[in-house]
Amino acid sequence: MRAKQYEIPPLTMLRAFEAASRRGAFNEAASELNVTPGAVSHQVKALEKWLGMPLFSRGHRAVTLTDEGERLFSVLRDSFRDIAAITSSLRTQAETPRVEVLATTAVSSLWLTPRVISFWTDNEDIQINQQVSDSTMERPLTVDLAIEYRLDPPKEPKFIKLFDDELVPVCSPKMAEKLKSASLEELANQALINMDARNENWTTWATWFEMMGYMGPVAMARRVNNYTIAVQLAREGAGVALGWRKLTSALIADGRLVALDHHFCTSPGSFYLISPLPELSEPASMLFDWMKANHMN
Repeated sequence: MRAKQYEIPPLTMLRAFEAASRRGAFNEAASELNVTPGAVSHQVKALEKWLGMPLFSRGHRAVTLTDEGERLFSVLRDSFRDIAAITSSLRTQAETPRVEVLATTAVSSLWLTPRVISFWTDNEDIQINQQVSDSTMERPLTVDLAIEYRLDPPKEPKFIKLFDDELVPVCSPKMAEKLKSASLEELANQALINMDARNENWTTWATWFEMMGYMGPVAMARRVNNYTIAVQLAREGAGVALGWRKLTSALIADGRLVALDHHFCTSPGSFYLISPLPELSEPASMLFDWMKANHMN
């Protein structure tokens, strides 16, 4: 026979002891637990027998803890509080309407988060959990909706095209002053920030230059595996990033990034909101419909 992992007395004994210790009287503990004072006394005596030592000094009207009882009560009190806190949190979580949305790091931070905040203006009771993945091969089973960049329309039965986008070089204002009239060849020799994406559909600098008709050598001075880092490097003047205009629009609008607008092209694919599930929950359906009404193109 395998040994028990936790050699502890029955929970009914521990509950009775903890309540009696906290209340300082068996009758008050009994009232809290909705049992008789005799039942509390019986459970406490059983616990003392199990441990082989007294836990209370019993008086005529009240009981006081022994040193051993104080030690046990201290641990039980903290443990019961922790258990109550986590179970309350889990119950609240289960009762709160929630939607799991999958997106890349870039889409989540630059596009989705501001729109989630806007959605909450009229739907503050719905919890939106953003799951971030930069791989098209990873889609957890818990996902209700996914925002994905696709070259072709999705095969999933329920989807909407959120927007097409334009690909434009972006950099810091200081660097933009130097490159505002740069040719494609001159741009190709700058410190280009290239993202090593796990999404095979993602457009790289090499692909972009080909789309623009330039077939010469391209300098790949900086390599990162996260688009948010690429944008941050561009903002700090470390090079030129390939900007998705709608993803970086807020940064361009407030002057933190500058788009080199004399060179741009339309992205070969589009961003889609996809439901991988045959049926959406009510809160997921509400978010889907809200996106459809407010953020298509």
